[in-house]
Amino acid sequence: MNYKYNAPWDPLKRVYLGRSYDPAFFEDVRNSQIRDVLQRIVRETEEDYQNIQHILEGFGVEVLRPDIQSSSIMDFVDQKSGQINYANAHSFTLIPRPPMQPRDSQLIVGDRLIGTNAEISAFDNKLTVNERTDLEHQFDAPLITVIGNNLIVDRRDHHWLADWAEEKFLDRRITPVDIGGHNDAVFAPVCPGAIISTYDQTNYHETFPGWEVLYIENQSWDAVKDWRKFKHSNRGKWWLPGEQDNSEFINFVETWLTNWLGYVEETVFDVNMLVVNDQYVLVNNYNKLVFDFLNKHGLKPIIAPFRHRFFWDGGIHCITSDLYREGEAENYISKK
Repeated sequence: MNYKYNAPWDPLKRVYLGRSYDPAFFEDVRNSQIRDVLQRIVRETEEDYQNIQHILEGFGVEVLRPDIQSSSIMDFVDQKSGQINYANAHSFTLIPRPPMQPRDSQLIVGDRLIGTNAEISAFDNKLTVNERTDLEHQFDAPLITVIGNNLIVDRRDHHWLADWAEEKFLDRRITPVDIGGHNDAVFAPVCPGAIISTYDQTNYHETFPGWEVLYIENQSWDAVKDWRKFKHSNRGKWWLPGEQDNSEFINFVETWLTNWLGYVEETVFDVNMLVVNDQYVLVNNYNKLVFDFLNKHGLKPIIAPFRHRFFWDGGIHCITSDLYREGEAENYISKK
C-alpha cells in the first residue's frame, strides 16, 4: 500500500477508521445495569463510525477498518480464578482498549508510515508499515503535526522527540513546542493561514507567524456543564451523560476499564475535527464561532456526531488516520 501525507487540508483519498467491540462482547457481564450501559455505548459508537464512513465514502474516500479478534469479555477472564487477567506484567489495564484510534500509532510524513507505539499491531494487518520505533522511542503520533515541509513537534513529555524528528526527516523543518498532550486536541490547522484552538495556547505568533487563530474560549464547556461537577469523582477521566449517579457502573469502569479512559478534558473542545478537502470539514457538533470561522475561510462544516467521545477520549481526528492525501510538501509557515 502506498501512503502520502503532507498537509491536513490536502484532498483525502484513503483513511483508516477505528472500531469498537460488538455489544455481544459484554453479554457475559452478569450485572445488567453495567452490561446494558456498556452495550449501549458500543452500539452507538459503531453507529457513529458507520455514519462517518458513509460521509467519507460519499466524497470518494476509501475507508479501511480494523478487525477485532476477541468476541467476548470472557477471552480475558482466567477460568480458574474468575478474575480478568492483566494485559501484561507492566500494565494495570485488565481489558485492552479496542482498536478505536488508529492515529495514535500511525505517523505518515510524505510517503513513509512509521508505527510509533505498540498499538500499531492492532492495525498493521491491513498496512505495510515502513518502520517501527524501538521501545525507548515510542510515542503517540499526534505529538507531531505535519504542515507541508514543517513538523510541529511537542517535546514537553518526550524531551528527545524533536531531535528524533530531526534525524528521521531531513527534508522537513522541525518546530519544537511544549504542549504536553496530543496536538490535535489543542489546535486544528483547517486551511493555510487559519487555526482553531483551545483558549490556553497563545504562542502561535511564534509557531505560525501571521496565521489567523480562532480561540474558542469556554464555548465547549457549555455543552458539558455536568462534567465539571462530576469529574472530581473519577479524576477527570471520563464522562457519560445520564450515568452520573450509576455508582456500580462508575466502580466497574474505574476498576476494570482503565486503559479505555484518558484524560477527557483534552478532547472536550471542538478542535478535534477532520478536514476532507479544501471545501469540507467534519466536526462533532455545532459551534457558532467555529462554523462562522470555517465559512469565512471557504469551508463548509459537516456534523458527524461521535456521541461517546468523552467516554473514549477521542474525537473525529483521533479515530481516523489519513493514509493518503494528494498534495506536496509546500512551505506554509514563514520563518520569523
